[in-house]
Amino acid sequence: MGGKQISVTRGVISRIDVDTLNVLRIQIDAAINPGNSGGPVFDEQGQVVGVSTSVIRNASNIGYIIPGKVVHMFLQMCADGMEASIEDRFCGLGSLVVRDEGRDLIRTSSVAQVVGGNLAEEPKHVPGITNLAILGAQNLESKALRRHLGLDELDLTGGVRIVGGRLVKDDTNATTNDGGGNGEISPTTKEKQQLNGSDRLQCNDVLLAVNDTPIGYDGTIQLSPTRPDERINFRVLVTCQRVGTKMMLDVLRDKKRQQLEVTLDSSRFLVPQYDDFDAYPLYAVCGGCVFSPLTLPLINEKKSTNKALAFSSYFKQQRSGHEQIIVLSKVLNDEVNVGYHGWTNMLLKSVNGYTCQNIQELVDVLTMKIQGETVEFHFQNSGNLSEVEADWVICMNMQEVIQSESRILSRHMIAGWCSIDAISRELYSAVEKADCPLVEKNTCWSTMRGLRKVLGGGD
Repeated sequence: MGGKQISVTRGVISRIDVDTLNVLRIQIDAAINPGNSGGPVFDEQGQVVGVSTSVIRNASNIGYIIPGKVVHMFLQMCADGMEASIEDRFCGLGSLVVRDEGRDLIRTSSVAQVVGGNLAEEPKHVPGITNLAILGAQNLESKALRRHLGLDELDLTGGVRIVGGRLVKDDTNATTNDGGGNGEISPTTKEKQQLNGSDRLQCNDVLLAVNDTPIGYDGTIQLSPTRPDERINFRVLVTCQRVGTKMMLDVLRDKKRQQLEVTLDSSRFLVPQYDDFDAYPLYAVCGGCVFSPLTLPLINEKKSTNKALAFSSYFKQQRSGHEQIIVLSKVLNDEVNVGYHGWTNMLLKSVNGYTCQNIQELVDVLTMKIQGETVEFHFQNSGNLSEVEADWVICMNMQEVIQSESRILSRHMIAGWCSIDAISRELYSAVEKADCPLVEKNTCWSTMRGLRKVLGGGD
């Protein structure tokens, strides 16, 4: 805006603090206008010290930048080849997206084509901001509470009380290969013990220090040795570290002081908290039924407080593997699905007896496992806990579903029956091994009918 030349503004640092997600940020008074986000911020020596990110509207030049320390952390994870899985890309803040311009990427209407024997790689999603897997921390400015927790007995002069740890569901069926076919290693027994056992922070623990940096009763630490009078939230010690970093925690548990070594990880919410920038939606369409993983943006898009409350019990749950909550987003009206028009926001329980852990398993079931005359989707009505045992069913003739597919996709201008990321590597491998002409393999991805034909599932 305002011209075609490079725009440069000048200002001073007015504050160093953390945002609502406890990530380090720097407040500046240099003007940041729409379109400036993502631009570099330089110091007086011309060195990059951060990236401009946001501005408070209707305020007088209150803008924020991401410090170079945080930017460097993401770039280093990218350089080291760290990458988030499909389910982890949108779970919390971060998930830097990097595209290697040297890679070849060929697209059909619904899936990346084969380049050099493998699926052409999408832009890399680097893991997001780390945390201590706690539900919150309570300040200990109350003398009575400090005495109750045993701080006075040991003459401890700082710390915060942990109000609870985030639980990760124990996936006893986890294997070394995820349900989506990405070949990623499931959490080991030791990792699960760390997440669920004594090697993590628990409710009523008092966190005294992180990596020998003492925490005050108000939950702050000294900003730096050169600025002793300035303090900042203690979580900045964690959010400035990359995924996989080991940290030593000084903890008071049951009035006994001990050291815990924890390995930092990003949040693994069962319900993703946001959508990626320019992201392809994850979906699959069968008989006009549109399925997609449950996400907060999906709920917010419905603009219904009742729906948000109905699903609220899932919002902060953590995953142990590659689970997703699959919902029937809507039904695209057609004669094949008469009787189910208007169904929306229902939780998928099973398909022809198969329980699908994520969108990739759903696509696998629809293309490789259903051989009968009918397809049956069983649902729970929204997130209503009072109706957990209720069983709603959509039953359609499989032959009619296949015949209606091109009609439904064309009518609603949908390029492919499922999104690229909904294609698992097992499905890709099965197509590669199928005994059929190469041209059919290359053109089968845009419809369920094409895939089932190549795989011998019939028309």
